[in-house]
Amino acid sequence: MSMKEWMELDVEQLELSDVTDAEKERVKQHVLKKRKKAPVWRPAAAAAVILIGASAAAGFAVPSIASQIPFMDDVIAYFQNEDHGAFDEFSTDIGLAETDNGTTVMIDDAVYDGTNITVSFAIETDRDLGESVQMSGADWFEVAGSNGSAGTGEITKISDTRYVGLSTFTPHFKDGETPDKVDISWSPQGFSGVEKDAVIKGDWSFDFSLERLEGKQQLVNETVKNEEVTFTLKSVEFTDVSTIISYSQLVKENFLEKWPSVTPVFRVTDDLGDVYADGTSGPGVSMDDGKTFEGTTDFGAIRDGAGQLIIQPVIIASLTSGKGHEKIELDPIVIELGE
Repeated sequence: MSMKEWMELDVEQLELSDVTDAEKERVKQHVLKKRKKAPVWRPAAAAAVILIGASAAAGFAVPSIASQIPFMDDVIAYFQNEDHGAFDEFSTDIGLAETDNGTTVMIDDAVYDGTNITVSFAIETDRDLGESVQMSGADWFEVAGSNGSAGTGEITKISDTRYVGLSTFTPHFKDGETPDKVDISWSPQGFSGVEKDAVIKGDWSFDFSLERLEGKQQLVNETVKNEEVTFTLKSVEFTDVSTIISYSQLVKENFLEKWPSVTPVFRVTDDLGDVYADGTSGPGVSMDDGKTFEGTTDFGAIRDGAGQLIIQPVIIASLTSGKGHEKIELDPIVIELGE
């Protein structure tokens, strides 16, 4: 049963055998009640995972709920229309919650695939922030030992005072290393409603650690180019939740003089007709103003039964600031799977 179904559950209609009216009422109150304040956990920097056990009454299973706030369990279920199908199966149950200024913030689950970190979280507040909500202030997720990170996030409203969020970010480590374990901290300063011009500020602080998912790396080292740009696909790594490509790009200096920004995006398909990316880019670094570029891009896990992965780099040469650009389609690189 999904969390949305739990929220709509009418306990009075359940057919329970050998259960007294008093027992039935206790179950109802446990599932449906709204707590005014969640318990606070303040773990150390390398926090251990907290697991909240499920309880049951006469065959009626009460869900495992961190802080006993039903909608905050299984946050990823609200985003299942997107490419997060494997997140729930392979992510780590974090289950941390803090309450301040009438607002409870909880981290539900997280996963680290060796390149990207994805975190699902939830918010319960005493005010309606409107449909469009964003984190305010310098409150991005920080990863110990990294030089910074880039990523995206979204917050979705599910009721007048309840929101769920999903953030994916890529930490940048020295020399492109990918540690087996990452220590993450998050201290959001507030959340703001765009159209309502409302802001909730508070003191929430979280620390947790993630182990890298095991993956299988396949070396490629195949190059495609035209007169101006040389692109090399170095490797592909397959994990249970994602596929990560690593590449390098070399651009001629006279081309950079005309187009100061030259970066690749990707169209990725398989021999079964699945489309994994269409115009997807990714983080990277250049130490010589774009002449050479080292980067990674990730997309979803490959469908079982696919025999080939087709990766086509499309180079976007831009004047920046919306002043104009052109696309350069390079030859696709075909990777035989299962080797």
